[in-house]
Amino acid sequence: MQSLRAVKAFLDTNASALGDVVNTGARRRLDDVIAALADQVATQVGSELAAQGATKKKYALRRVLLRRHMAAVARVAKADLALSPALEPLRMPKGKPTTERLAAAANGMAKAAEPFAEIFTAAGLPMDFIRQLTDAADALRGSVAKRSQMRGARGGATESIRRRLSEGRKIVAVLDVFVSTALEDDPALLANWNIVKRVQRFAAGPAVTPSTSPVTHQGTAGDGGQSLAIARHSTLTVANVQSTHRHECRILRP
Repeated sequence: MQSLRAVKAFLDTNASALGDVVNTGARRRLDDVIAALADQVATQVGSELAAQGATKKKYALRRVLLRRHMAAVARVAKADLALSPALEPLRMPKGKPTTERLAAAANGMAKAAEPFAEIFTAAGLPMDFIRQLTDAADALRGSVAKRSQMRGARGGATESIRRRLSEGRKIVAVLDVFVSTALEDDPALLANWNIVKRVQRFAAGPAVTPSTSPVTHQGTAGDGGQSLAIARHSTLTVANVQSTHRHECRILRP
């Protein structure tokens, strides 16, 4: 997105030299794409943070369900109820069950405890311990659903960013025709545009850093040193584009 913003900044800064180029439909479409990209990047980042928060909440709710609710029921059942196959759901689940299996085990424990509710409350459990147990299981399931929803939103935003960047590159290609024509008599500014217009693709791997060593150019005797000035200007602009590309990849990489 920074690359597209660099194109927009070039058009704004050099509006007087570009004439009607800045008023074309392609120019307006560029603004629309940049605005849409900004929204999608915000959605992408916000969804990622929300998914991370939902993951932390899931682990916290899992601990609450196991330690505060299920463990209390299992200990009372072991101490005060005669063991039988019918009471197997009142035991703590073995191993590390998945979220769905753990929530199902909690609901099974709640149902198995209902006929013996008085024994559990006499032992010190709250009068609504069964409801608390099932609510805790539902909350755990809900946190997983929330995380999945946020991951889906992040994936959708990422795909939208890919499409918008592709659209932006096509718009810049159209603008390139207009800008190159408008600047055909200004080689220095045209050299600047030829670098700025290189809109980076969506981050797809490690960036290849171009050489930033000074460009050597032998000017003709009559060019007044203009060619050397263009080469120096191009070198500085390349360094700016490299910095922009690295920043863009850090923001947009999924």
